[in-house]
Amino acid sequence: MKRLLTLTALIIATAAVAIAQPLPKMFAHRGCWSKIVPENSVPAVGRAAQHGYMGIECDVKLTKDGKMVIMHDKTLNRTCRNASDYSKLSEKVSVSDITFKELRKNYVLASSNPEYRTPVPTLEEILKECKKQGITPMLHSKYVESYRLAQKIMGDNWVCFTNNVEGIKECRKFSKCLILYAIKKKTAESAFEVLPQLGGKVGVSSMERETLTKERIKRLREQGYEVQSSIYLSPREVYALRDGATIILSDFSLMPDPNNKPAKVVTLDPQVFAQGKTLTIAADEKVENGGVAIDIEFEGTLEFSYDKKTFFTLHNNGTYHDRFGTRFIKRKGSITLHGVEESKIKSAKIYFYEF
Repeated sequence: MKRLLTLTALIIATAAVAIAQPLPKMFAHRGCWSKIVPENSVPAVGRAAQHGYMGIECDVKLTKDGKMVIMHDKTLNRTCRNASDYSKLSEKVSVSDITFKELRKNYVLASSNPEYRTPVPTLEEILKECKKQGITPMLHSKYVESYRLAQKIMGDNWVCFTNNVEGIKECRKFSKCLILYAIKKKTAESAFEVLPQLGGKVGVSSMERETLTKERIKRLREQGYEVQSSIYLSPREVYALRDGATIILSDFSLMPDPNNKPAKVVTLDPQVFAQGKTLTIAADEKVENGGVAIDIEFEGTLEFSYDKKTFFTLHNNGTYHDRFGTRFIKRKGSITLHGVEESKIKSAKIYFYEF
């Protein structure tokens, strides 16, 4: 009887321990961009490497004469300006309606700093910069010719990211790269038919949390597949990690990664947060390129914010070990904890980075 009681106590104690998921592979959405550094630009690749990301995601488009360039939108209007006088484009300009020569001559990427007002880069330029910086390019592309160029320059060290089933099947014929099949609610179950046909390193990606449910992620992980959450806002990224996502594609998200040596670490003593209690932890000084991340175990409900601007609420019953954070430009950087209800913090470390 005593042995049975001891075993029962051990099971209860084990169930109460918060288990941390392995840190996800971090990819910078369109590179590390800002008002200064344009998205999908060569400098955005270098910034991603500087900030410790494993790789960058980029979008491939074709010009009128078939040149592969990096641009998210079908048009230039949001991200580009006229090269002659840096004025905004007065009419709609589609990438597919102009030649490569026209694109490079007449338009530049928008930036608050004239130094970064450069022409739209080619896929080849971005791939070579990734190789130079030692990070992995993730091609959001439906064009098989873009896969072949990535294979030529990067070997198998790149990611094919698309919903084009025939394209990824063709890709697998000549590459052992990681293939991420982009799914939506209507196509989610097709992944269990498509992925086994590909073999090798494969997985799924989705922008919809209702598609990457905990149950579906569990099924995918049990079969050895990668799971990428794409452009989730806080706290959805936290939920995705709790559910078992292995890759995070994000604009600003940052993790308390031991490979990034922190400039400052603050350890919070275990404490009870009464409702309404607020605690702000800030970096010592303003930095050009920085980040803040937290590694925390708690019970109850807390509200978090970065620089008292981005607010989100998390509830934890004590079984989740949460890690999350953000990168920033030209700021001091801080993180604030606010008690929504009485909450017990078991352990917490805040990491400040200067890149």
